[in-house]
Amino acid sequence: MGFLMTVLYILLFLVCLSVLIIVHELGHLTAAKIFKVYCLEFSCGMGPLLWKHKKKNGETQFSLRAIPFGGYVSMYGEGVELPEGVQVDSSRSLHGIKKWKQAIILLAGVTMNAVLALFVFFIGNIACEQHSFVYINQIDVVDDSICSSAGLKRHDILSLVDKEIWDDVDEINGGVRSCMLSETATVTLNDDSTHTTRVVLIPATSYKNPYYSFKFYEYDEETKGAIQTVSYVENIKSIDMNLKTKVDENTSVDHPITIVFEDGKMPDFGLRINVETYRYSFGEAIGQTFKDFGRSATAVFDGLGAMITGKVGVDQMSGIVGIGFEAKTILDELDVATFIFLWGLISVNLAIFNLLPFPGLDGWQLLVLIVEGITHKKIPDKVKNIVSFIGLVILLLFMAFILFKDVWKYIIQGLFIGLL
Repeated sequence: MGFLMTVLYILLFLVCLSVLIIVHELGHLTAAKIFKVYCLEFSCGMGPLLWKHKKKNGETQFSLRAIPFGGYVSMYGEGVELPEGVQVDSSRSLHGIKKWKQAIILLAGVTMNAVLALFVFFIGNIACEQHSFVYINQIDVVDDSICSSAGLKRHDILSLVDKEIWDDVDEINGGVRSCMLSETATVTLNDDSTHTTRVVLIPATSYKNPYYSFKFYEYDEETKGAIQTVSYVENIKSIDMNLKTKVDENTSVDHPITIVFEDGKMPDFGLRINVETYRYSFGEAIGQTFKDFGRSATAVFDGLGAMITGKVGVDQMSGIVGIGFEAKTILDELDVATFIFLWGLISVNLAIFNLLPFPGLDGWQLLVLIVEGITHKKIPDKVKNIVSFIGLVILLLFMAFILFKDVWKYIIQGLFIGLL
């Protein structure tokens, strides 16, 4: 059942992504119609034709194709042939209009994605209940748990150790924010030997089950680096540590706790993250919408920069399958508002990605237009078509590679682990 739901989430993701791309293409179509460019076809989906419709005496055929992913607008002047018997003046071709009009048509798609992103962000902000973690060390405690028995209470403030030296711990944990909870803890192994280690608090990013987990690290004084003690984690019998809560800036209270592992697994010790629930007013929703747009654009540029500089490898990239699984996780662990935010982020991503001057993308055509405008020389269509074709093939091969990697990671390996 869980696997079936995951597949449905992926299909939903594909449909929603297609909507974003269709909105992008609608931008091109609308601008082309405004400037009287002859448009042969507007297609929803790719691949084999399933259905088509064209108004009597109409120009544009509206098509539905077999692969529910993407879409396109076919314009006269983009290397496509006119239907037999149809004659159109060259002034109605894409390259027969003024260059500033061509630029508007090329930019209309990314503009529509940007507008759609703002709309999506606003809907998520005004229509949905919002959640946020209060802050990492203000806790919630489960009744009759290990932590409650040690005297910890809801809204207590944990006294966390200065974590400036623990940036590498965050990197080990994939950038998840962490704080050192206890400088000294005693770990007893199954053979009754003991180890002294340090305990790091890891907050789970889940509004529906906002728990904390512990990880254990030794600290190398020479290299100033944190080393995860994976060599004996699976053999832990129990852990003794002292949690401190703040009374004021100068006073804290000790809460010694012992966690006994069950079959090599840490039990629920009862520590939870406080989650705040609230709604935005109309004015707050508008302000938050533009903030969301800004931080999404910044995130996309940061991601592109990390790819270019090699900070993010291909193994860390995800395609439609990986993002589909991420969307499922967001719905399972977070809330609808975050799920909607994801679609706004993807729409911003499409807008910025299409502006890149890479062959096959809108940014490439815009670059060609600028070069031709500056030099007053037209680049031969044959050269442009060959370069665009090569760029498109590279993009498709890259997307196919990412798709295969995601299918292997999220589906095939998941099935294999499930069989075990």
